[in-house]
Amino acid sequence: MANLALSTLKSYPLMIMHHKTFPPFIHAQSMSLHSDNDNMEPLANCLSLLHMIGGNLRGSRKLFWKNVSMECERLREEHAKLNAWELLASMQALSIYLLVRLQEGETDYNNYDYLMLTTVIVISKEFARTESGCDVDTACSSHNLEMNWKAWVFLESRRRSDRLPPLQLFKTDIQRLAVIYRVVDMLVYFEPAGMCGLQKDLIIAPLPAKKQLWEADHKILWEEQGKRDGAIQDSFGLVANGELVKLDQGQLYCGNGELRYRLSTNNSPASSATNWEYWCSGMDGLGGLVMLAASLIV
Repeated sequence: MANLALSTLKSYPLMIMHHKTFPPFIHAQSMSLHSDNDNMEPLANCLSLLHMIGGNLRGSRKLFWKNVSMECERLREEHAKLNAWELLASMQALSIYLLVRLQEGETDYNNYDYLMLTTVIVISKEFARTESGCDVDTACSSHNLEMNWKAWVFLESRRRSDRLPPLQLFKTDIQRLAVIYRVVDMLVYFEPAGMCGLQKDLIIAPLPAKKQLWEADHKILWEEQGKRDGAIQDSFGLVANGELVKLDQGQLYCGNGELRYRLSTNNSPASSATNWEYWCSGMDGLGGLVMLAASLIV
């Protein structure tokens, strides 16, 4: 299972290089949500660098890593000037660079582990300072649908791909980053993970939102999916014993306090199985990685 999880992680850069599609922790509309793309410059630079090595030209890998090192240095120097979206794009780009490094193994030209890890730490700390709003309802309370959709994409992206030490900021593109970093830490020694503020009884929380919400390619469709069954409010977590629990609402997007939930009891042993079935019915491309992670702890 560990090998399958590692192979899944290694496949994400290949999705960009060979199929020109984003991995499931980067929203498909990330670039188009910003008319000038300036906010997503770190991610745009990453995509350009990946295309450089996609053709397997001689010397392209060495040039790729030289450019990655320069990009890391730039992010370290400019981190205090970056806005929230630029920090998100930076974390997404760094995630891709780390996964390419895992895919390649150690070579003569990719010895930039320390630089990448310290850059992750610097950007994560700055990212933690950008927290605004306590929950998804607060973040999406604007009467402007376009603003609500962009706010949700930002939060879910954060949940999927960012680890966000030292606070519990597992929020939506960002929240998907969190899944990636937590799983990486389960497979290999990942020094920045020691700064993670997620409570010890939880392995990954909250889990990624439903496929129908994440893959909505327009604000109208996103709103319709959210209204259909209250999917925006459903949040689950993977606890240390491998059980899937439904998280209490209210604190899910806060930076402080414990995430509350209720474990199965002898009177309701099937509740975890029911939660798994419900969550799996709406899982997207990141769901398989979560299930592989769960199999590693049971």
